[in-house]
Amino acid sequence: MMIIDKDSVTATKQKLDSGKIPQVIKDVKKMLEIKETLLWRSEAMTPCCGSLCSITAYLAREVSLLENTLVALEKGDKTQAADLLEEYAHALEASCEPIQPNYC
Repeated sequence: MMIIDKDSVTATKQKLDSGKIPQVIKDVKKMLEIKETLLWRSEAMTPCCGSLCSITAYLAREVSLLENTLVALEKGDKTQAADLLEEYAHALEASCEPIQPNYC
């Protein structure tokens, strides 16, 4: 089972830096499969649960970044793929920020 978080994306980016392109493609495809499934589910539930619109938008952005990363990898553009993975890691962080600040 794969957990998609900043650490797993960083590990995938390190594989890219090491030249393990087939493994990176496999990782990105798995991430894409997971996020597409979540997107499909959120879109299916939106008519009855309208509050899922923001989740659907986040997931659509993540899917787009992963699709573009896969295209870059398949073209052999490691630089663009690395940049997109970095952007994806930042998107994951931004989507996981708490809604209410934690005031101590």
